[in-house]
Amino acid sequence: MTWALILILAGLVLLIMEVFIPSGGLLLILALTSLVSGVTMIFFTPDSEGGGVRAGMIAIVGLLVVIPMLVVVAFYFWPYTPVGKRMLLKAPTVDANLGQTPQALELEQFRGHVGKTLTPHQPSGTVLINGKRLDSMTEGIFIDADQMVKVINIRDRYLVIRPALPDDLEIPSDLQL
Repeated sequence: MTWALILILAGLVLLIMEVFIPSGGLLLILALTSLVSGVTMIFFTPDSEGGGVRAGMIAIVGLLVVIPMLVVVAFYFWPYTPVGKRMLLKAPTVDANLGQTPQALELEQFRGHVGKTLTPHQPSGTVLINGKRLDSMTEGIFIDADQMVKVINIRDRYLVIRPALPDDLEIPSDLQL
């Protein structure tokens, strides 16, 4: 009976190792062989030694519960392993993709500029910057029309704006009288 339990434990360890070590299925075959051998040994062990049909059925039910849990836990940790990191690609950020589009590059020139809202922003609307009407949105606040705003970011083909502070509205020193 102890050899049967050792085979079952070895099969579970090999099954977990299969997730973390690329073996082309060799560890999986060894794990399944070990598990089947262990359960078979429990079935053929006499009842007086703790084996038999009843103990074999308990072992099968136990494995049907434990194996899926072990596989789920192993696959949960797999992306953090060296093999998992090499196998999985990192998802690109939205800003990284947008930064390469012609529309985003065109809007990038307006970052930091001050303009005036033409429509109420609830939270999106139209803003006038350097004589151009552009789509814009706020960070979630409402801004009335004819308010001075500053461009703080570019997101999804929109200028992200917030109300301009007095410091943003200063007249440059070369234009002061």
